[in-house]
Amino acid sequence: MTDRSELYPVNTIPPLTWAMQLYFKKDFKFKEPGTIELVFPAGDHKELMQKKGEHRVHLWFTDQKVFVRARCTHSSKCDFNGTRIQGGDREGLMNIPWEGTDDRSFFRAITKWLLRINLEFVPLIRSLTTVCDRYVQIPMTTKYGRTFEKFDEYRRNRWPKDAKPNDRPRFLEEVLVRVCFWIQSAADVGALHPPD
Repeated sequence: MTDRSELYPVNTIPPLTWAMQLYFKKDFKFKEPGTIELVFPAGDHKELMQKKGEHRVHLWFTDQKVFVRARCTHSSKCDFNGTRIQGGDREGLMNIPWEGTDDRSFFRAITKWLLRINLEFVPLIRSLTTVCDRYVQIPMTTKYGRTFEKFDEYRRNRWPKDAKPNDRPRFLEEVLVRVCFWIQSAADVGALHPPD
């Protein structure tokens, strides 16, 4: 059985949402792009062993907010369907059936989605770093006994040489990977204190 507290979306979407909230509070230049949606295929809806539709998890950005919802394309009565959840609600995201989605493509897909929103790159990275320190009790000691004074120290640990700022998609993808595991590590040891 999958531990839902360890799922990539559960540990990436909330801090990304918190960072975007901080970003918009700072009033950076931003042209509202309308609704930007990302759909994660999450398996088939089957009846009597026959495919009748698809299960999907929808992630979307609209009016400077992030939302997530599980939907079945075949039936509104399917148990897969869920209510709309705000992106910053980590506990709520654990209730979404992510197990059918593809882990391997998650970070690449969410990076492309985020780049389509067209936020200023440096303030976005700074916002991610800020929320990773603000909502995690630091210094943070992982369950493996390593202590990190701040997220930036954790982020730079074994940083891949190909993830350079001039390659924004690759750099942002790697930052999101580090954010995900930082949040998961903090939650593992009771050091995660998300905003109300």
